[in-house]
Amino acid sequence: MVTENPFKALPAVVDGNQKILQGGAVKLRLNDSLVIKGIVIPKGSTVYGTATVTNQRLLVDIKNIRLDNAIIPVGLTVYDHDGMPGVPAPEAELAGAAGDGANNAVESMQLLTMDESLGAQAAAGGIEAAKGLFSKKIKRIKVHLKNGYPVLLRNNQIH
Repeated sequence: MVTENPFKALPAVVDGNQKILQGGAVKLRLNDSLVIKGIVIPKGSTVYGTATVTNQRLLVDIKNIRLDNAIIPVGLTVYDHDGMPGVPAPEAELAGAAGDGANNAVESMQLLTMDESLGAQAAAGGIEAAKGLFSKKIKRIKVHLKNGYPVLLRNNQIH
């Protein structure tokens, strides 16, 4: 006989409209009290997590919570109401694909510069600069979060 052990999640919401970049901070507000290591984090407290954009999801991990002058180490993961880790971010793949297409176009342009003249070298340098610009644009994918968007927080330290 298999026994199920579902995790209990704590409800929270996105606190304010936010534009999140890879590695950026996500601000959330607790909808209920949270007890971590015997310390009560009151309902309405603000918590912050670090964002990772992957596979059309914005994954958020919360490693610490500030309560007055205390920093409390935690291990919380944000889940969406679809039961999957993170928040849906369909625009993340679209932005990445657009950047990849532009970068590929610039790379194919480099094949045209076989001439070793000074003008050709300058053109090749410009293409390299453009490739660097496109690479930076790809990494700057923004995910938009709406104020009040509901999420669930899973405490990874008790599982």
